[in-house]
Amino acid sequence: MSGPPSSGSRVLPRDVIELKALAEKQPALAPAATLQIDLIESVRRVQGRLTTPWIDTSAESLAARLSSGQPLLDFQQIAFDWNDVRLLIRQVTDVLRRHEVIDAAAAAALHSVGRSPTLPDVMRGWFEQRPALEIEMLDEVLGWAARPYLQRTAEVLQQRVSLDGWGRRICPVCAAEPEFSVITMGGDRQLVCGRCHVRWAFNPIACPYCGNDDRTRIKSMATPDGMYRVAICSPCGRYIKALDTRKATRPLLPYADVIATLPLDAAVMKSQS
Repeated sequence: MSGPPSSGSRVLPRDVIELKALAEKQPALAPAATLQIDLIESVRRVQGRLTTPWIDTSAESLAARLSSGQPLLDFQQIAFDWNDVRLLIRQVTDVLRRHEVIDAAAAAALHSVGRSPTLPDVMRGWFEQRPALEIEMLDEVLGWAARPYLQRTAEVLQQRVSLDGWGRRICPVCAAEPEFSVITMGGDRQLVCGRCHVRWAFNPIACPYCGNDDRTRIKSMATPDGMYRVAICSPCGRYIKALDTRKATRPLLPYADVIATLPLDAAVMKSQS
């Protein structure tokens, strides 16, 4: 009979377990999977220290915002710990540099943003989607640094108000675009926010980027096992990938599935060239 786990052991999140398996099964995806694991681990260290934020807005006011088409979250409601945000920016930048995603000059520029007293203003600009700095990978680094706080705040908001009936092309919590989608067992579709990973129901046919709902102008492709699909919109040229739960053996793992579907991205690029 085994004893209690040692103090040094820990349970890996399912995304990390899936990414490790993916790297073994598909060596071509191993570099991307390993990079993603290192980024996840950087964020997890901060996530473990977060407290539950206090949202001083009534459920009625939150519901009214949604019904009027306004996303729930304002920047000032996010309880950033700026010391930890600066740490995350440094760590995420170092991970990207170690994996040779960015060069030394880009890393130095990103480190400078993390040290700057204007970081809160830069983060606000990023959140409100009006970036002021042109630095390689800045959006991605700020996204990883903000994600623990966005996700925790989104969890609290979702306990206060239902997102049913939103049906718009942007996230009902943080107003970002979807990064992925899920096809439910009933054939409906949920979009998955690229920033806070909130899900919301959306027209299963329409393009979530331009709104085109002419089925004849949306092309689709799928992996051989049918687990993943991609819908490509002809009018705007953009596409969104999906996990089809009717064919999948597990639920969506946002950090893992975005890497597992990189071959679909390549197939789309090839079809558009």
